[in-house]
Amino acid sequence: MSRQVTNRYFPFFKSKLARRLSLYIFGVTVATALLVSAVQIVWEYRAEKQALKEEFEQIRKINLKSIEEDLWILNIASLRTTLNGLLQKRNFVYFRLTDDRDKVLAEAGKLPEYGFLIKKVPLYHNDAYGKNVYIGTLSMVATTEYIRNDIIHHTVTTLAILLITMMLVGFFILLLVWLLVTKHLYKIQNYTHEIRFDKPIPPLKLDRNENRWTRDDVLSSLADTINGMRTMIRDSYSRLEYQSLHDALTDLPNRRSLRIDLEKRIRESKESQKYSALSFIDLDSFKVLNDSLGHTVGDKILIEITRRLKRLEERGLKVYRIGGDEFLVLTPPLCREKKEAQKTVQLLAEEIRHLFDENIRLDDKTLKITASIGIELFRSEQDIETVMKHADNALYKAKEKGRNNIAFFNEQMQSSTDRRLELEQILHHAIENDRFIIYYQPKFDRERKLCSAEALTRLQHEDGTLIPPVEFIPFAEETGLILEIDRMVIRKVFRFVLENRINIEKSGMKSIAINISSAQFMMADFVQFIITEADRFSIDPHSIILEITEEAVVSNIEHTIETMLALKQHGFQFSIDDFGTGYSSLH
Repeated sequence: MSRQVTNRYFPFFKSKLARRLSLYIFGVTVATALLVSAVQIVWEYRAEKQALKEEFEQIRKINLKSIEEDLWILNIASLRTTLNGLLQKRNFVYFRLTDDRDKVLAEAGKLPEYGFLIKKVPLYHNDAYGKNVYIGTLSMVATTEYIRNDIIHHTVTTLAILLITMMLVGFFILLLVWLLVTKHLYKIQNYTHEIRFDKPIPPLKLDRNENRWTRDDVLSSLADTINGMRTMIRDSYSRLEYQSLHDALTDLPNRRSLRIDLEKRIRESKESQKYSALSFIDLDSFKVLNDSLGHTVGDKILIEITRRLKRLEERGLKVYRIGGDEFLVLTPPLCREKKEAQKTVQLLAEEIRHLFDENIRLDDKTLKITASIGIELFRSEQDIETVMKHADNALYKAKEKGRNNIAFFNEQMQSSTDRRLELEQILHHAIENDRFIIYYQPKFDRERKLCSAEALTRLQHEDGTLIPPVEFIPFAEETGLILEIDRMVIRKVFRFVLENRINIEKSGMKSIAINISSAQFMMADFVQFIITEADRFSIDPHSIILEITEEAVVSNIEHTIETMLALKQHGFQFSIDDFGTGYSSLH
């Protein structure tokens, strides 16, 4: 409790810097006081010793003459009286008088065991001939005990006064530093701890009056720097947050943003018991266009599609791009009745589809783009993954109808999705292990003579059963696996022609038709590939008919004409298969 009160009313103690400064000042104060006291002890000790030496000299000057005369006539009684008189002097504790043979003639006092100074003075007498004769020695002993006691007493007093004085000075220095510097540093520290990316905070302002002494000093510069950094960090975070929620190419909200909004919309629909809808939009044959025309053109197509879809935002709808050519539209809660909600969303889907009616013009190219739409209606008892999966399943159903279609999710679609996953694994395994079988369907002329044959592809499962092309070809086109399958089939047919050339000529068969998917036909390297493979297997191009679909022709007419002319110059023939269906002619 006391610590809380201290921290509340004395924030000085909460600052580590202030506490550290306090320790530094206390340490310096104690060290200074001790140093001053030590100097003073040395100085006083030397002064006291010098005073003792002066007393020795004073005794010698005053009493030396009379002592020498008494010693010469061996007046022992007088000598003892003199020594006892000298013993009365302060600090002197022992006197001794010896003759020239160092025999003690007289002494007074007691010699201490330690803590004393001794002074020996030689004694002389002038004889009748005027000669100085050594007659003895006077030893004077003074104790230093009183010096030690005086110094200790004086030092303790001085040290106490110094400590109190230095502590008071240190306290005022510390207080001054706190008010002028440390307090503001403490506020700056707390301010930096409070900076959060998810909420704005006011600029840092120091608790002091700005004047000509404080303006533009280090603290003001530091506060200005932190405010600038706060703005930069906040702006950078805002940009990063925006980028994390939006697609870099189209600036539409991305998958992360969709999940956030969809979670909120599911909750709103559950509370209001109104249906909302998630529409999954996928551009038909966009991969073909992207691979054949390049990613730059593909990006321009996506930007144009985004511009058109953004018109829906005026009606309270929100458009997302989650990758590639996949767009989604999320509606607000619509109504409580499912049939009414379905009708509203159906009209919305038709409106979305009409946005693709106008051709896209890019530079010298005119492109026709269509879209398939899968829709999931949701209200409650669903999570984000389920809603998105259902919309995705509905999209695949729309593509199975022939593309440029709309489909609502129903429970039967789930089994279809499971079948698609199984079929994908089968196709990958078939490509890796060459499980595609070519059947040659003969063609006869009016006279019922064999004139040609059409190469038809069948997929053989591991159990020996054949999977019909109507089941695996649309899926192969959607996943892009059709490109590998096409080229595998072309090589198989060319190898068959090379190995059976004599039998083919005997039968009267003049040509073999190979079905080419629209995705393969739109590849930029298709012309070079077909010519290279024909040369490798020594194939006469005039004996090969390339059957292409209506979709390959209308999706990009300029590219189709350019490819057909290039192959026509080498002798290849063409025919349009499955006109009006839009499916690959591998059927």
